[in-house]
Amino acid sequence: MPETGSNKSFETGAPKSAADAAAQVSGSKSTRAAAELDAATTETEAARRDLEADLRALREDVARLGETVASMAQARASALDEAVHRNPWSAVVAAVCVGFCLGLKARL
Repeated sequence: MPETGSNKSFETGAPKSAADAAAQVSGSKSTRAAAELDAATTETEAARRDLEADLRALREDVARLGETVASMAQARASALDEAVHRNPWSAVVAAVCVGFCLGLKARL
């Protein structure tokens, strides 16, 4: 007859009951889940740093592109202004032709 008050499985290190076994499994799962969470957090932080660096570079590229476009627009406006000052009647005739064409298109 087994002794009362002592459990043979306790002496061998095995869980006393199904609840104890579930607690041990749950504990190992939570430890594993915590390790996976730490790894995922580290990967997420690295990805966030990479995205921030990419975003910073993109902002710099867009700023440079904006400066380039503004410079090109200013150069073209200066060239047009110069051409109009050299040949004012040509500019007037061109404007009248454009207005006429737009008027015809509006009627159609």
